[in-house]
Amino acid sequence: MRTAPQQAFSMGDVQPPPSVWNPPQPSSLAPEGQSPSKYMHCSVGCIPASAAVAQKFSLPISVVIHPLNDVAGEEEVPVVNFGSTGVIRCRRCRTYVNPFVVFIDAGRRWRCNVCGLLNDVPSDYYCNLDSNGKRRDITERPELSCGTVEYVAPADYMVRPPQPPSFVFVIDVSARAVQTGMVREACTTIRSILSQLPGQPRTQVGFLTFDSSFHFYNLKSTLSEPQMLAVPDLDDPFLPLPSELLVNLNECRGLVDALLEKIPSTFANTTNPDSALGPALQAACAMMQHVGGKLQLFQACQPTLGKAQTRPREDTSLLGTDKESTLLNPSTDSFKTLALEVCSKSQISVDLFCCCEGHADLATLVPVAKYTNGQIFHYPNFEASRDADTFRADLIRSLTRPMGFEAVMRIRASQGVKVSAFHGNHYLRGADLLALPTIDADKAFSCDLQLEEQSLTCSHVAVQCALLYTTSQGERRIRVHNLNLPVSTNMQDLYTTLDTRATMNVLLKTAVEQAMNTKLMDARSRLQSACVNCLRGHRLMCQGAELTEEAKLLPIYVLAALKSLVLRDGVEVRADERSMLMMMVGSATTHATASMLYPSMFALHRLSGTPYGLPGSDGVVQMPPLVRLSTECLEAEGLYLLDTGYLLLLWIGKNAHPQALMELLNLDSAERLDGAKVNLPQLQTDLSQRALGILNRIRQSHPLALSLYTVRQGGAAESKMLQFMVEDRTLSTMSYPEWWN
Repeated sequence: MRTAPQQAFSMGDVQPPPSVWNPPQPSSLAPEGQSPSKYMHCSVGCIPASAAVAQKFSLPISVVIHPLNDVAGEEEVPVVNFGSTGVIRCRRCRTYVNPFVVFIDAGRRWRCNVCGLLNDVPSDYYCNLDSNGKRRDITERPELSCGTVEYVAPADYMVRPPQPPSFVFVIDVSARAVQTGMVREACTTIRSILSQLPGQPRTQVGFLTFDSSFHFYNLKSTLSEPQMLAVPDLDDPFLPLPSELLVNLNECRGLVDALLEKIPSTFANTTNPDSALGPALQAACAMMQHVGGKLQLFQACQPTLGKAQTRPREDTSLLGTDKESTLLNPSTDSFKTLALEVCSKSQISVDLFCCCEGHADLATLVPVAKYTNGQIFHYPNFEASRDADTFRADLIRSLTRPMGFEAVMRIRASQGVKVSAFHGNHYLRGADLLALPTIDADKAFSCDLQLEEQSLTCSHVAVQCALLYTTSQGERRIRVHNLNLPVSTNMQDLYTTLDTRATMNVLLKTAVEQAMNTKLMDARSRLQSACVNCLRGHRLMCQGAELTEEAKLLPIYVLAALKSLVLRDGVEVRADERSMLMMMVGSATTHATASMLYPSMFALHRLSGTPYGLPGSDGVVQMPPLVRLSTECLEAEGLYLLDTGYLLLLWIGKNAHPQALMELLNLDSAERLDGAKVNLPQLQTDLSQRALGILNRIRQSHPLALSLYTVRQGGAAESKMLQFMVEDRTLSTMSYPEWWN
């Protein structure tokens, strides 16, 4: 809808959208004492000195946190062990000692940079100061020189001793699950990576299968083969052998291997169509509630038995109406109740692999993963012959990525500034404690900062994030990230230091929350208003100053958000697809939301004679410039690769040269490729090697396994590609030039 006033965007010539691929960058040297941006960064580089300036700026002042974003090959986070001294913290606000505290009285006391309290320095932590007032041992103390550190947590930071990493696999064995090949793929993949599960040799595993009843498996090491124990009582599920269902993997490896080989054949001829997913999930939680851990749930059909059921409710007449939000919210609170009262309290995180045919009512299932910091993987109309490689890669990633257990996270900010809201997939325990049964390298969170007073008198605002968690090796750690942001009275500084991608990460998460709480149109209107008011504020308050190139990207990203499948109005986006994408947004990193909003498109047919697609001097494949997301930029002779962050599309022009098709796909015609899922063959041609180099680098930058689909110009599947051409006009939204002017 054209609700944005034209004058809000009267800024001259249309600003070109992003032209350079912008993946997560290797950590550069962070400013002294600041956390590297890969772990924590702010949407602006300074904090407004007054609430009035913040209000006129109109965009959120937010921090995006990616707490376990360790990158292989980069310097590891320094570990600090205070030993008998105990962790050094402010006795009032509990801030951890960090590079921005000030030592006074010859080093005998230190002033907290968050609340200003003077704290005594323990005698065995004392060090005298140099002529600049700095401790002489500062270079030997990572906690006083590094923005991100990890403390070894003493016993008083533990409610109980660290538990062994535990994984329970709950597998649907109904007729459809078997017929589609999901059961075999799940069992084969799990078996192939047992040795890679975190926490060896302490790792524990357990298994449960379900159809109209559910089946436990006794894996006691003294047995010669696994024993199946069927439980038909769905209303009051019980554990037949509580101590022998969750076992040490190393001690029982032979039985576990035998079970995973046996499950597909045991149910190979089943005709049972039913699914007792809810009771099975309850029973699995009971298996592991004494230790917590990771629960992997594999589903092939909608739950039909038990109290917790989903139901077919894809009412297309509600799409695009004020009542659409009812399709985005659960039809029953059963799964949310299970997530909060059982999973979260018992430190259980749930990953759901949904392989249902047709409508799955994902909105009802989402809470069990959302409130436990889990994840949902969706494979509509799953067929192993087509989807096995993606399913396998996602499952391997979910089980082997770096992860922590029994985590809680808290963000503190300087006096006069408060954390007003949290965004992400978590359960907020109390006012400010994020409960995270597990935490992994792919999850990000964000929070909004708000001034509590009309004006700030301090020169800097400190923000500290503390994550208390258990490593897979069984060590209790506190990972601390620090930012120290200058306070500015100049509104222009907010625009100069604006990080558009971080801002959009928070705006999109906020819009998703509003769409679910009220309606989609409200979320879209709020997003437009934030953009319009921000740019109007610049024109009124920063007269004569030009927007930075970074700030000029805000309109295209907001327009892209309005046209994205997450927030798009109309009947094109099904409820399951939108629910899945909203769940993804909740834990998305800055790079993930940027890819989702303005996908990267590359012209593969223009690679010849360029350095693109080949390794540079640093050994990293060089990426070609981006093609603008408009049908005007798609040449009929072209081959274009589109990266959406969760899906890859290869657009084939109707006049694409047969030789190019042969060199890329080993085919001389694309007639049968419209909408097909493909894997690019490894050919000894220049185009093939360059395209594979680009494709592999794209996939390495995303945690999800990205399937590649081909679409032909003019074909029935081309609409999949056209929906990402965010610069073009749609029935309800302007084109980018219209939007800008």
